[in-house]
Amino acid sequence: RRLGQWRQEWLTEQKQWNQWQSAWLEQGIPEQVQLVFTEANSRIAEGLNLIDPQLEKMLTEQESIGDIQEKIYALDAELEGLIMDKRFGSFFYSSPPMYSSRYFSQFTPDLWNAPFESVHNILWSNAEYWAQLIWIIPIQIFVLLVLCLSIYRKRQALKESEHWRFIANRMFSASLFLIGMITMLLYEFEGFPLTWKLINAIIVAVSFARLISGMTQIVWQKRLVYGLMTFFVITGFMEILDFPLPLFRLYIIFAGVIGLVCCWKWATENKRLEKSPAYTGLLRLASGFFAVIVIAEVWGKDTIAFYLFNSVIDSTTVILIFVLFLRLVHGVVEWLFNISALRKAVVLYSDDIDSIVQRTMSFVWIAACGLILLPSLLMVWGVYGNLQKATKGFWNFGFDVGTQRITVGLVIIVIAVLYGSFVVSWSCQKIFLDVLLRKKKVQRGVRLSIERLIHYFVIFVGFLVAISLIGFDMTKFTIILSALGVGIGFGLQGVVNNFVSGLTLLFERPIRQGDIIEVAGIWAEVKNIGLRATTVQTFDQADLIIPNADLTTNQVINWTLSNRQARTIISVGVAYGSDVSRVIEILTACAKDNERVAEKPEPQVLFQEFGESALNFELRVWIIDTNYRLATRSQLHQEIDKRFREANIVIAFPQRDLHIRSIDKSKDTF
Repeated sequence: RRLGQWRQEWLTEQKQWNQWQSAWLEQGIPEQVQLVFTEANSRIAEGLNLIDPQLEKMLTEQESIGDIQEKIYALDAELEGLIMDKRFGSFFYSSPPMYSSRYFSQFTPDLWNAPFESVHNILWSNAEYWAQLIWIIPIQIFVLLVLCLSIYRKRQALKESEHWRFIANRMFSASLFLIGMITMLLYEFEGFPLTWKLINAIIVAVSFARLISGMTQIVWQKRLVYGLMTFFVITGFMEILDFPLPLFRLYIIFAGVIGLVCCWKWATENKRLEKSPAYTGLLRLASGFFAVIVIAEVWGKDTIAFYLFNSVIDSTTVILIFVLFLRLVHGVVEWLFNISALRKAVVLYSDDIDSIVQRTMSFVWIAACGLILLPSLLMVWGVYGNLQKATKGFWNFGFDVGTQRITVGLVIIVIAVLYGSFVVSWSCQKIFLDVLLRKKKVQRGVRLSIERLIHYFVIFVGFLVAISLIGFDMTKFTIILSALGVGIGFGLQGVVNNFVSGLTLLFERPIRQGDIIEVAGIWAEVKNIGLRATTVQTFDQADLIIPNADLTTNQVINWTLSNRQARTIISVGVAYGSDVSRVIEILTACAKDNERVAEKPEPQVLFQEFGESALNFELRVWIIDTNYRLATRSQLHQEIDKRFREANIVIAFPQRDLHIRSIDKSKDTF
């Protein structure tokens, strides 16, 4: 790259000098200036002559290195294939069936003495290490005491967290497990003796079983964990001692039968307790695995039997460690959003905090499964030799679509980007925008407008990043947007009109979320203002979807735009001869005694007219909240009727007087 950069600089210099020389030639170049140009061209040619051979040599070497690297990749793939074929072929190596005489003939006195000799040899061969490494034990005890003391001092805070409570209840086991895991990693890199590794594995297994059992109150789950760790320790012990194969096969049979019976029993118990059906299915699947293990071992396929047995035990252990790890992470995330400084900064309600924690943990689950759990399971089942190769192989597994390769890692990244954009958008709305704009006393409608625009912007950016990761050509995306623009011009005018109208509603705020409006004679409450349509709910609990363009171009009555008060007029007619002052007094008292009638402006009673059958009055009152307008009118009607009856004031009704001017005397009316 450096040689190419130098060459480009010299070529740029040469081009510039050639342009100057061309400009001078048009005017006639002096001899002295021509000498300068000649010297410059000579120096440039000399520089290029120095660079070009070196650049050509470097490119040749790089091409050769590329060819060698391709050969290395091909040989590596061939070697991996041979290893896989050898490993796959070893599954079908047969030992004598356990029901044959050849198998029973292997039980000689020397066979029974072999385990004791192995123990004796390991202890004496590692005796010198005990003297050299004995100093580690006091350090581990000291660290254990420090951890236990730290957890004891913080036990109250740990008990308040649902996801850390088991640590406070099992503080000694938690400390042992942490020290054991650190020591196990140290032993792997320092080449410690097998005896130390076995002792440390036992400590880790016991403390791990105690921790996991503290996370559940279901009896069969606790027994499952303890049984799993027991098999884990015994199997490791036999492998370290290089247990004789006939005895090891007996152990596999014994463990397989126990696992088969227990898993089937626990599945039945879980179904009886009506717990998660997934547990029942997994336990029955495990029973099937143990049945296959027993059959394969009896048949003589001991390699397959041990492979399945070891893989089931190790896979379950890895999953439990993964669950423990994510439970601790959940507690950390929950703690971060509940510490005083951050909680004070975001000023969130508890429901918002719980939502943020859940969404964050969903993102962590996706990432952890792709990066840790699935590659670990592939390594446990022997698909790959180590975790690094398992992660690389799992993420690179896929298929080709044209020139683009779709891999598992790419799919996980795309899903993470899309889900992450939703989480970022939602968090920005809840944490930053809502709190910041509320502190700045920005009105609610403007906050909603800004939040919606930022939400769509973040989602759009996440979508662009996702399709670019897939390999979608952004120039093609530009063409699609251009075609979409033409389509908008012809067929999507209504959508664009509603979109622009939605922005108008959000920024000008002629209606707001929670307002009571009247549209086409229908009273409704505004529930949600979207960028295309607005959702309102009538007092009959019916949801109406109104295009935003209708709300901006048609007449809409907003009863709560400036305030929530609303005036109502009640007309009352009393019989002629009634005491007018008494009627006004009663109407005024009815209004003032109602708690939903506003004190300011005061209720007003007007004597409107002398009607045909009544003296007509109007009671004009202001309702505090327009939501209770109809209910308040009903209450006032009832109170007016009651008090008029008590005061012997008759509410008039239409009457007609009939005057007879003449009667036909020829008709007998009686």
